[in-house]
Amino acid sequence: MARSGSKADRPRNEALLEYLGRLGWSKRGFACRVHERCKATGLPNTVSPSTVARWCSADTAPSAALAAAACHVLSSALHEPVTPQSLGWPADTADVAADSLEYRDRVHAVRMLSKLWELDALRRRRIVKNTFAGDAFGPASREALVMPPDSDVSGRGPYRVTCADIGLLEDQTRLYGELDAQHGGGKFRGVFAAFLNTHATPLLNGSFSARAGQRLYGSVADAVLAMASMAYDDHLPGLAQRYDLQAMRLAQAIGDRARIARVHIHQARLAAAQGERKDVLTHARSAVLAADTAPPLVRSYAAVTEARAWAFNGDPDQTVDAVARAREAFDRACPQPDPGWLAWFDRQELEGQAAWAFAMAGLAGPGAQALKAAGRMPGERTRDAVELLITAAELARLCGDLPEVAVLARRAAVCSRHVMSRRLTARIARLAAGEPLDDF
Repeated sequence: MARSGSKADRPRNEALLEYLGRLGWSKRGFACRVHERCKATGLPNTVSPSTVARWCSADTAPSAALAAAACHVLSSALHEPVTPQSLGWPADTADVAADSLEYRDRVHAVRMLSKLWELDALRRRRIVKNTFAGDAFGPASREALVMPPDSDVSGRGPYRVTCADIGLLEDQTRLYGELDAQHGGGKFRGVFAAFLNTHATPLLNGSFSARAGQRLYGSVADAVLAMASMAYDDHLPGLAQRYDLQAMRLAQAIGDRARIARVHIHQARLAAAQGERKDVLTHARSAVLAADTAPPLVRSYAAVTEARAWAFNGDPDQTVDAVARAREAFDRACPQPDPGWLAWFDRQELEGQAAWAFAMAGLAGPGAQALKAAGRMPGERTRDAVELLITAAELARLCGDLPEVAVLARRAAVCSRHVMSRRLTARIARLAAGEPLDDF
């Protein structure tokens, strides 16, 4: 029987063929690269040249997980986003939005982080942008606070993880944290997400000892929390919440209560952005509880967060008490920052946060004293310097000095011109409009 059309008339995946042509890749070369990506991310799929041939001829389409791996390979090589939809392939984004709100085992956390990094790198953040679930964090918080660490945190994957691999991850996390402080969360987060997707995903699915696993999971948690902070700064609460949940699962796995406290602090800020005053205090108090046996610097960070939460809930007496505890713990901290991920939390940062807590609590005098103690932020901490100007404006408003409020609002707007922070832009706009900055 004759076929109903010539070979040239059959449908082909023209988009995929165009990408392969631009890269000069054969079907075999593409298959090898996708197979390597599957091995690195723990996918069981075997990809052969015949598999790619069927994709190119549009005879079959890969599964959603395999499509994500293939698109990652293409995106990395082309230095531009390639989505499954652009190739006519299925995407599991609906599952990502729901599954990444789940708090399960470590394997689940690793799988979700890979997917979230990919979404972030490809700028497909709207999938989880506004889907913030206030009730999703409660059960996860309780489990993290009461359950023991995982009994085995070693890895048995195909890639052998080295100390240099983890060191590179830690160096990049510090670098992007500094860039975030200077340029805002909307500037380089996608680039950092692409790095984590390419570098950290194979590490998490690699081979390493239990001792290396302790360091690896802690370092990845730090990177994820940096991503969560950037997403919060960029007004992406759903994405920030999902990063926080998975970071907390990694911290729980290694029994690191200091990092668990840090996650609760992040959640307090997200709850404040949603206007949930009671939840803000719950998260802040959970941070204090988690930090009970942590180094003094962590306890100071948790206590000043509690002060801000009490102020957010209109309790000046508790605010004063919490600030006193934060200062006392800070004074006991060693000159060398401990832990290292909290090195940015210096005296200036502590007093700046205390000043904001006093301003929210209506305590102009203590607020002015704390602001003076905070001094001037270094030039590279642009966003923090703008935050101090906003705090100064709020204190001036408390004192009835409206001309000074206007002057400080203009200075804040000028200083933040090159900062890509939707959150900061919104705060300055409210300040300039004379609206109360009732936030966290």
